[in-house]
Amino acid sequence: MLVAVQGCSHGSLTAIYDTVAQFEARKGQKVKLLLLCGDFQALRSRHDFASLAVPVKYQTLGTFHEYYAGTRVAPVLTIVIGGNHEASNYMWELYHGGWLAPNIYYLGTAGSVLVDGLRISGASGIFKEHDYRKGHFERMPLTGSQVRSKYHIRQYDVAKLMQLPRSNSSIFLSHDWPISIPHYGNTQALLSRKPFFRSEVEKNTLGSPPLLTLLDHIQPAFWFSAHLHVKFAALYEHPVSDDTVQRKPTVPVAPQIIDSNPDEISITDDEEEAVLAEVAADTGNPDEITLSDDDFDEPAGEQTSAPAEVAAPVEAPAAPEAAANGNPEEILVEDEEFDEEPHAPPPAPADGPSVPQTFEPALQRVEPKVGPHGGPVTQFLALDKCGAGKEFIQFLDIPSPEMSPEDQPPRLTFDLDWLAITRALHGYMSTEYDQAPLPDAPILDAMIDDEIQRIRQEGLLVPAPLSEENLAHGAVPPLVWERGPVDVGRVQQFWPTAPPEGQPGGSASAWYTNPQTEAFCGMLGIDNKVNPRPQ
Repeated sequence: MLVAVQGCSHGSLTAIYDTVAQFEARKGQKVKLLLLCGDFQALRSRHDFASLAVPVKYQTLGTFHEYYAGTRVAPVLTIVIGGNHEASNYMWELYHGGWLAPNIYYLGTAGSVLVDGLRISGASGIFKEHDYRKGHFERMPLTGSQVRSKYHIRQYDVAKLMQLPRSNSSIFLSHDWPISIPHYGNTQALLSRKPFFRSEVEKNTLGSPPLLTLLDHIQPAFWFSAHLHVKFAALYEHPVSDDTVQRKPTVPVAPQIIDSNPDEISITDDEEEAVLAEVAADTGNPDEITLSDDDFDEPAGEQTSAPAEVAAPVEAPAAPEAAANGNPEEILVEDEEFDEEPHAPPPAPADGPSVPQTFEPALQRVEPKVGPHGGPVTQFLALDKCGAGKEFIQFLDIPSPEMSPEDQPPRLTFDLDWLAITRALHGYMSTEYDQAPLPDAPILDAMIDDEIQRIRQEGLLVPAPLSEENLAHGAVPPLVWERGPVDVGRVQQFWPTAPPEGQPGGSASAWYTNPQTEAFCGMLGIDNKVNPRPQ
């Protein structure tokens, strides 16, 4: 399956699709799947700026709202995770996953789906130790520090992902990098491009500890990230083990530091030409100036109550010291900048492609690897943000267990393992400050196994298929029990909640019950804790 992988989007959705179209025109091949690794910025209108962790003077609407409104349509199935610059109010509506716009699917705060049988899993947000063990306590509308804590990854969601079975046909998406991963590629080349990373790399504090635990445990064939605005490839070999079902988390140890990896997958600067788009100025990229999450974070402050200790997948390291040289791309911003008057939105992009010229694109065929010591290998790739002269996109031909017809999009289905995990652990999902501890591993394993068997035997409660004629007349399909793979589109259809830009209604403080979340919860027979309808 021909897959395009993109780093940070920062609202430049049209430029990304134009880059894909340019690749297709030059190669005569159809991209079947586009993966976006966070900082997507699903801004439906200027009202969503209130939930976006970007100072007012850097707020730019981008082009997503056109896809949300239906004036543009995504030309390729697009799967998205969140980062640290998101419209967190809209993302929260789809905590369990859902369509942000037609043909643009958000995996949720944590999630997993199948595309032609290829597992695509992901974790949204970034790691901050002081919020990691809390519940999803933030309330809409987001205010103050909640605009930032909302996208901090939670231990509960990591624990759910830890229950996924290992598979050679798997891709994992994260915004943040797993901690330690810089030591498994060309570390010196990375530091020559980003010298301000040196202190954290040498202390092994660059990245997310929970993501390393996930990497060690679920061992995906491919792992794609963004966030640090640099292209970096690595090979991470796992120990040889026959244990493919153990779910009990382990605490990682720091790896041996190596200068370079002689077996690094051939996606380095010297060995391929990625499509480098010269993005037009009017495409609405609000982040040509890098905004670090640390620029926004406030001290954790006093806790109103002590969070319950949850069986931790990882012990976070001590906070790193600031690098002596600093990050020359960073713009220091103060919280007071949120109080500035917003700038006028940028002009809409002119008709025609927003990528006027690119280098000759390259396509690489990649396969799951086995390392020199016989263990499975995760092929890691991080990419830059969308922008002129940036290495922000990579085209890969990845084997998939199934193959859709060439003239049809790939089949997007629910991951039944993930549905079982979600239903088993739903009772422990906290929307309060404290997060209740999860059961011990043997009990947790039994709970999930019971749900897997239940889904296999009973199936899922889903809408019955209807003819196009019945659908055109607005017929409501009855619910039926169905076993086997279930297409996401049968259960969840895109439904605009907030009015799009240029339409009346809506406000910065409004919140919405999303029908897609209601449909997902109804399929599993669980209550909607995310945005239930007012009583």
